[in-house]
Amino acid sequence: MLNWNKENPEFILANYGKLQLHKNKTEFEWSGLIKMPISKALIELTIEVEDQNVPSNKQIKQIQEFEKRWKSINDKLFQYMEECYRDSKWEKTKSELQTMYFLSAINLKKENFEWWIVLEPEFDVTTNFNFFPRFTLKNDEIIWCNLN
Repeated sequence: MLNWNKENPEFILANYGKLQLHKNKTEFEWSGLIKMPISKALIELTIEVEDQNVPSNKQIKQIQEFEKRWKSINDKLFQYMEECYRDSKWEKTKSELQTMYFLSAINLKKENFEWWIVLEPEFDVTTNFNFFPRFTLKNDEIIWCNLN
């Protein structure tokens, strides 16, 4: 559902929440805090679009599929983090890392349907990890991460 009667147009993404249209440096994107069953916290969702168009049906389907595949994606992210920290002074197990971080933001890029995923340190877990890991995924494979 689209509402153009406001200064910032709104789009209701069924079952998730309300997104607003914004223009970054060169592109348009819909973004907002949404509720997804895969996270106990609100997630910042951003969807890049052509011009000022609403998200396409294909993009909406990608978001729904992301939710369905989250357990597998989550396992890959934390396995990757565990491997990055292995044999370092910050070494942690996958399960320790999973208690230290939560899903904070997902960004669906309009080109190639890449996902940018950001994890955030948990508030109630004592840790010296105040770092926000960010991953780029394509076809559920990690193609970039800021841990390397």
